[in-house]
Amino acid sequence: MQVAQHISLISFIQFISMKKFCYFTFLLLFQLHVHAAIKLPTILSDNMVLQQKSVVKLWGTSTTKKNISIRVSWTNTLFSCASKADGTWELSIFTPKGTFEKQSITISDGLPLSLTNILIGEVWLCSGQSNMAMTYSGYRNQPIANAKEDVESATEESGIRMFNVDKTASYTPTNAIKGKWLLCNPKNMPAFSVVGYTYAQQLQKTLNCPVGIINSSYGGSTIEGWLNQTTVQKFADYPVNANIPDSICQLRPCVMFQGMIRPLRNYQIKGVVWYQGEGNVGRSSTYAQKLQDLAYLWRFTFDNPELPFYVVEIAPYLYESVSEPAKIREAQYIATHALAHAGIVSTNDLVPEIESTCIHPSNKRTIGERLGNLSLLETYDYDTIQAQSPSFNRLEIHNDSVILFFENTYEGLQHEGVIIGFELGDSLHEFHPVFAQLGPGKNTISIPIETGTTFRALRYCFKNYQVGNVKNSVGLPLIPFRTDFWTE
Repeated sequence: MQVAQHISLISFIQFISMKKFCYFTFLLLFQLHVHAAIKLPTILSDNMVLQQKSVVKLWGTSTTKKNISIRVSWTNTLFSCASKADGTWELSIFTPKGTFEKQSITISDGLPLSLTNILIGEVWLCSGQSNMAMTYSGYRNQPIANAKEDVESATEESGIRMFNVDKTASYTPTNAIKGKWLLCNPKNMPAFSVVGYTYAQQLQKTLNCPVGIINSSYGGSTIEGWLNQTTVQKFADYPVNANIPDSICQLRPCVMFQGMIRPLRNYQIKGVVWYQGEGNVGRSSTYAQKLQDLAYLWRFTFDNPELPFYVVEIAPYLYESVSEPAKIREAQYIATHALAHAGIVSTNDLVPEIESTCIHPSNKRTIGERLGNLSLLETYDYDTIQAQSPSFNRLEIHNDSVILFFENTYEGLQHEGVIIGFELGDSLHEFHPVFAQLGPGKNTISIPIETGTTFRALRYCFKNYQVGNVKNSVGLPLIPFRTDFWTE
């Protein structure tokens, strides 16, 4: 009996001791939780890429009026700031030249929070609708060319990383950023934007530094969704209060800008790559101005009036309308040539007839490579790279021929087989295929006008789906064009 009582007493003491231990452990953890009040946006995290040789911002929230200290691995300087009355804080830090050496950042308000596996290099924002969003997983019955090769060869040593912004259609401005930085490896590659990845790849192998891609895209979205309210209100064709159901919220004006672009404004980027326009077919008349306004808005948002802005021409596709898609391409060309620090890559040669009814061309790699070369030429001053597509300059009528002059032909225009894609328009505004030939100069094409033919206008591949075969000496396709501005 005494033994039993003794054991019970010991058990009771052990129980009390354990209870005290748990209580004090809980109290300690609670105190630590209260103390560790620092919160960062998801884009400031392990595995991120910071823009090289620039002033980058670090920001977040903490306890009200708390001193924040920050130490980065690439300098011995200890940085500090104080959180404001609402708990927010922000600090700017200079970054060095890009390096594959992994960096770290420690942020503390008394208890340190560490970010690791950070790289410093080039950071680009890729945005648009489904052709930009399209990943290596592809879509149903719409595979990606060379997908297996790219996925299997993906390596973290490349220094390419991607942050996918979650699809967010916000009806009001927000600061929240949803997404995650992904390392480049076969496991993560199915979630990478194909255009974004191949673009990064083209930059990385030339610049020899890490490249971070922020992919903020929403399939089926219109350009109005990527603008703010002030900008959309300038145009009568797409009212701000458009009655659009939540099931297709990506068609609402302003919602992607508020939910997927504005929250990124503090993150330093080098430039923007844009692939959108399919959602605006049928409303081409205002697209050129809206695209220019989008570039202005985003430059203001990211506080960089010279932010590079490169556009992908929407691909040939058998839309219901014959001319409207061509007018969107025309608007893209007009906008990019009106903007400084902007450019366009053509897709006219990338869609074989078998894909004419597929709005997602399988050849995304070439698009990314062309974008990369254009950026290397225009943004990084690699003036030996020939990255401009040939484009129409002017025409002259010589006796019984029309002579067309082109820019960016480099060593001259070329083609395989008979030249296709040119049409002459008559007084009835009807267009008919016409014979064309190179010359008399390396940058010209001549089109004979038969006796009795009424010549009023000329077009090249100015249709929903029309693949031409005229290229410059480096194989870049002639950008579709027209000499008239007739309304059909």
